Amino acid sequence: MRLLVTGASGLLGTVAVLDRATSDEVVALHRAPFHVQGVTSEAVDLTDADAVARIFEAARPEVVLHTAAVASIDACERDPELAERVNVHVTGTVARLAAAGGSRLVHVSTDAVFDGTGGPYREDDEPHPLSVYARTKLDSERVALHAHPDALVARVNFFGWSRSGTRSLAEFFRNALVRGEPVTGFADVEFASLYHRDLADALLDASAAGVTGVRHVVSSDRSSKYDFGRAVARTFGLDESLVRPGRLEDLGGAPRSRRLSLDSSGFAAELGRRMPTLDEGLARMRQDGEAGLAGRIRATEQLEADA
Repeated sequence: MRLLVTGASGLLGTVAVLDRATSDEVVALHRAPFHVQGVTSEAVDLTDADAVARIFEAARPEVVLHTAAVASIDACERDPELAERVNVHVTGTVARLAAAGGSRLVHVSTDAVFDGTGGPYREDDEPHPLSVYARTKLDSERVALHAHPDALVARVNFFGWSRSGTRSLAEFFRNALVRGEPVTGFADVEFASLYHRDLADALLDASAAGVTGVRHVVSSDRSSKYDFGRAVARTFGLDESLVRPGRLEDLGGAPRSRRLSLDSSGFAAELGRRMPTLDEGLARMRQDGEAGLAGRIRATEQLEADA
């Protein structure tokens, strides 16, 4: 399979590239330094539509996994124009090029398109975004499907090992607990989160199976962020008592939704397999870490000459 991944240096993009590097012909689009043996890496400003078009023409991808985004809620509030350019306009460019080239498109969206007053949310529930980030991601869904009606648009929440070691919620809790520091988890925020390798596998398998439209792709269970932190402690053999309950209003900053659990049962039925639970995802994260995945992810920051 010829696979093109945008946002290849991000939390999801990196592990998707690593997992497919030996089985598929992969082109990785990125901004930060990025190298994986056997993968064609292209440093590109995705807001440069002409440059992106030249890459698509040369790569002729069969599948496009579009993970690139401004994903920080607070960064989007500070610079809504940047959020609009990257989250919406770039998605439109990628979707149009994928459609024109006959590529299958997987566009990664977010659970944050909902306001958190209900849930678990199904795909036919009406979104109500609270923040600039959430609004631009909802707009990106509409742009993607308008340009590429057969796209798979996945609303997700995920965790895992990152290049910096600090990008995911699981790393946030684990890092503090390893240092023996108390850490706060919001007891009033509910979500369903999937290990990033499980997410990448599910998205690409679903695309191959012909799943299209808006789908919720998360774990089969849900938890508060406080309970998530305690689960991280149990999984990694750390002190669970260091995880303290907190409240979302203590955080400040951009508006955030409280109850963001999604119902992934429809997607699981289409895919023909059960989505993993949170505990299963954390267990796989620990196993992968012990097997060296965290180091392999960090090593993608090396330039080719140093690799």
